Amino acid sequence: MITRWQYAASPINWCNDDLLDLGDEYSVTDILGDMQALGFVGTELGRKYPRTVNELKPLLQAYGLQLASGWAQIHLTQRDRWDEELSRYRQHVKFLKAMGADVVVTAEGSGSVHWDVDGDRPHKILWDQTTWQTVLEGLQRAGALCAEEGLTLVYHPHLGTNIETRADVVRLLDNTPADLVSLVVDTGHLSVAGIDPAWVISQYPERIGHVHMKSVRPLVATQYDQGLGFLECVRRGIFTVPGDGAVDFAPIVKALQQMGYSGWCVIEAEQDPLVAEPVAAMRTALTYLHKLTETSEIEPSHDTPL
Repeated sequence: MITRWQYAASPINWCNDDLLDLGDEYSVTDILGDMQALGFVGTELGRKYPRTVNELKPLLQAYGLQLASGWAQIHLTQRDRWDEELSRYRQHVKFLKAMGADVVVTAEGSGSVHWDVDGDRPHKILWDQTTWQTVLEGLQRAGALCAEEGLTLVYHPHLGTNIETRADVVRLLDNTPADLVSLVVDTGHLSVAGIDPAWVISQYPERIGHVHMKSVRPLVATQYDQGLGFLECVRRGIFTVPGDGAVDFAPIVKALQQMGYSGWCVIEAEQDPLVAEPVAAMRTALTYLHKLTETSEIEPSHDTPL
């Protein structure tokens, strides 16, 4: 079966956005040079990247890369914050549009363990019915804002947040319009939360707008289930690349092919680069995924054979 998507690499494989000591020694040119040598054609934003179009666009072009998307944290539980939040969000959307991206990776941080405006906490604060309704309405506003610019809001269910479990994902999708809110299938976050990524794809094919491909190390995932904090789990290696870990990508790839997915598949497995050397990890992922898809969208350069 023909595979229509292209692979992108997340810079978080080299330099972590939250744990600033992990990979801080990598420069933006180190990261982009490795991506180019591996044959990637896309990347997401990372903390080492310039944040102006005039700087970032020519830099990516020099390495033959397109910007697939960039993470957008948003806080919508309090309506009196909407103007401020959506104004900031609009600027991010406009930046992504100017960079040629089609989707805006979005997650709500309110009540979460690491991204709440009131700071970090050991456990998330669960939303009540009223808060859920406020967030769902706010996401529709944000989705409409994206649509005005010709982009799509793709929501990222995330460990340690209020949209994490299967019930959360179903509630989100069943209570937001398909033309305004789509979904990021993050195979790692979904799997740790007990959600089969292939099920999500087959159940909601019209809502799948972006894919993050990562695998999971079960021993650390068990520690997360037992209460270990998300970022400490990342430090201990809860995530790894496709071709390593416990996630079977065969049914995921099949489900994407059956729905005719044609967006980006971003290899994004944040881990300590001193433990998992990024280029070697990316080669593992590409080799594994190419075998599954029996295609070769990415042709590695001759001096860096897989």
